[in-house]
Amino acid sequence: MKDEFYAHSQEGTPPEHWHRLEDHLKEVAKMARTFANDFGAGDWVYLAGLWHDLGKCPGGFKVLANPDFV
Repeated sequence: MKDEFYAHSQEGTPPEHWHRLEDHLKEVAKMARTFANDFGAGDWVYLAGLWHDLGKCPGGFKVLANPDFV
């Protein structure tokens, strides 16, 4: 069974309203890429967006070991 991690989930909020960490990281990465494309760094900034919250996740780098993640 895959562990689920969440970003921006508030205590008392039902789980169906929580933002999955994987979704959050991908959305931030896509948005960051659009800004960085203007100065030719879109791909690098996309990677930074994917990694920006992994330190908050227990075993964070194992999330990137999942080939379906990116």
